[in-house]
Amino acid sequence: MEENFFIPYNYIGEIAGLVMAGLILLIMLYTSPKKTFVYKYVFRGTILSIVSILVHISILFVANNPDEYYNSFLFIFQLLLFLVLYNGILYFIFSYVNMMSIVRRRQRKEFLMMYSLLSAIYFIGVIVEIAATRLYSLELGGIDITHFVRFYSAAGIVCAIVCMNATISNRPNVARIIWYCVITLVPVEIVLLASQILSVGLFHTVYSALSYVPVFTLGYILFHSNPYDETTGSQNVYGLVAYLDKHIGKRKMYICYVDLKYPNVESFGDLVDDLFLKGIAICRAMEAIKPAFKIFRVSESKYVNLIEARDEKQFLSVINSIRGVLDGAKADFYVPFNYVIVSGEVPEDIGTPTKCRQFFEFVSRRFKDQNSSHFYVIKPIDYDDFLENYEISVALEDIRNRLDLEDERVLVYAQPIYSVETGSFRVAEALTRLKIGNQIISPDKFIPIAEASGTIHAITCIVLDKVCKAVESFSDYYDFDAISINISSREISQDNVNDDLMEIIEKYDFDVSKIRFEITESAMFENFDRANDNMHYLTNSGIQFYLDDFGTGYSSFERVMNCPVKTIKFDKALLYKSLDDNRMDDIMSYMIEVFKKNGFVTLIEGVEDESQSQYSMERGFDYIQGYHYAKPEPIENMKKYFSRKNKY
Repeated sequence: MEENFFIPYNYIGEIAGLVMAGLILLIMLYTSPKKTFVYKYVFRGTILSIVSILVHISILFVANNPDEYYNSFLFIFQLLLFLVLYNGILYFIFSYVNMMSIVRRRQRKEFLMMYSLLSAIYFIGVIVEIAATRLYSLELGGIDITHFVRFYSAAGIVCAIVCMNATISNRPNVARIIWYCVITLVPVEIVLLASQILSVGLFHTVYSALSYVPVFTLGYILFHSNPYDETTGSQNVYGLVAYLDKHIGKRKMYICYVDLKYPNVESFGDLVDDLFLKGIAICRAMEAIKPAFKIFRVSESKYVNLIEARDEKQFLSVINSIRGVLDGAKADFYVPFNYVIVSGEVPEDIGTPTKCRQFFEFVSRRFKDQNSSHFYVIKPIDYDDFLENYEISVALEDIRNRLDLEDERVLVYAQPIYSVETGSFRVAEALTRLKIGNQIISPDKFIPIAEASGTIHAITCIVLDKVCKAVESFSDYYDFDAISINISSREISQDNVNDDLMEIIEKYDFDVSKIRFEITESAMFENFDRANDNMHYLTNSGIQFYLDDFGTGYSSFERVMNCPVKTIKFDKALLYKSLDDNRMDDIMSYMIEVFKKNGFVTLIEGVEDESQSQYSMERGFDYIQGYHYAKPEPIENMKKYFSRKNKY
């Protein structure tokens, strides 16, 4: 009678999976991954993969050597432990793919309930399989675990099919790259597991680890890895955020923020390659500075160096060395460049990585328009200034997101404007204040932030609504011409600005001409065509325009004449210069004469005393604005400056 000899299991595929998972885990631990919402599933899934593969290898080792290592209770425990771990792996894969969709995150409770049901079916299957086959059988010279491998492989196929179906049903909310990965990887995984079901019985080959480890590996590489750049030796901004998130507030850190200001290198022809090589030389020279520090490249020409120095003395020594490297490069380069170095200790209460980066960028922006190199060490007052700026930014973002036209944080004041002809106040300018807590923020602080952050239009809409409400309440009882509102140069160039503004105005019952808009010269100079089109549309709707701050920008007489502007508002700087300079006085008189001959109304602002008032009247200004006549007050108080209408 011919004997059947047991063929040992080949588990080289499991070892390959273990090596792959170990390498990925090592990279996760020693780089700075992008820790998004779903990163935890990749990280925990990789750890669980390593543990499950080790358990699986131990099962296969015992199956190949039962005479030496087999114990029935211990072996069944190994099998059950792997099945529990495998279910966890399936959970992390299923969660990772589905939680990449914001829609699925909102359905997380339903998702957990569904997976709990699948897990219950899985473990019921385990119980049934144990009762029917014990998951394995003893043979001469080995242990047959065909039933065991086929069971969990089938469970993996079911999970893959469910995962594919969940992705297909959620297609409109899934990113294209994720969709491509799923429709490519899931069929491959199904084929791999199906072949595992066949090969375990025919060839005694086990490689199931290769069905799940590559899923975590691919996810990490595509969406979370922050590899080092081979030329600069640095990581990107995501690496910086991840590193700060891990260490901020837990250890003393110093930051050296470096902004290299290169000219337009395309104009330097053959020197471009030399510039590139010298740039790499800068990175190599900085890496040689001791103690070693981490370099992160946050944009094309901006670097953040994280220095873990013992104390401030050692830190200053390091940044002086960095400064020496850059000064040496400036002297050696054929292509001229400048740099800005902003450095200092990371404040303990900075809170978040994003806030930390914003702090150093905030300080460095002070030097953005200067054509020279700068070296600056952070001072305590810089952090105080940043906190105020940060609070304003957060408040403005919230105001824009809510877009509540009655938002109490946006205060509307107004300053009456004196009419020389009538000797009374006929118009007023609306002025915005921002209230944060108990603090009132002036426009010179928050308007630049609002313009830079794209929140200025929301502020304008809220101010316009509040001004319209005040105008409507005044119209029946008080005699006045209009209240003007400032419009940002960026707003007047937007395509939808007309619709937004007119929609607010038309909600109220008053003559549209009682609302006027003020724009600056910069709006006309930078975006003339678009601004001109929008201004013509609003003018045809009955709204007059003031040209604000005339004399501080670049507009020519010809450009001003061709714009639908009714009132020219001279900047106070021209007034002050004209009082002390006869040549400037002649120029001012000439400009007033030219504008008035061409039908424009002239207005001077910043009049603070009697001599300035007298000068303004003598030069022929139609309107005068300034503290000498009235200070800004809450817009509700304007009725005390306007004349009451005669009831009869």
